[in-house]
Amino acid sequence: MQTLILIAQLLPALIAAIKAIEEAIPGAGQGEAKLAAVRGIIEAVDAGYKGLWPQIQPVIGVLVGLFNKTGAFKAAAGS
Repeated sequence: MQTLILIAQLLPALIAAIKAIEEAIPGAGQGEAKLAAVRGIIEAVDAGYKGLWPQIQPVIGVLVGLFNKTGAFKAAAGS
């Protein structure tokens, strides 16, 4: 339960990081690099979350899937 609470508290920061990276590097085809950037940011800010990465990564996948499905992320021109 503690992990769920920690990740729920982290959600606003995850969403902000995902959106910022998507804005900086829009479009498809760079998912792995974008995911690595989110991970790097999280670990740089608080190394304590490194141990939670196995739980955080699929949460990011759910969020990105939601953003893609709802059109929150617009495809880059020419992609």
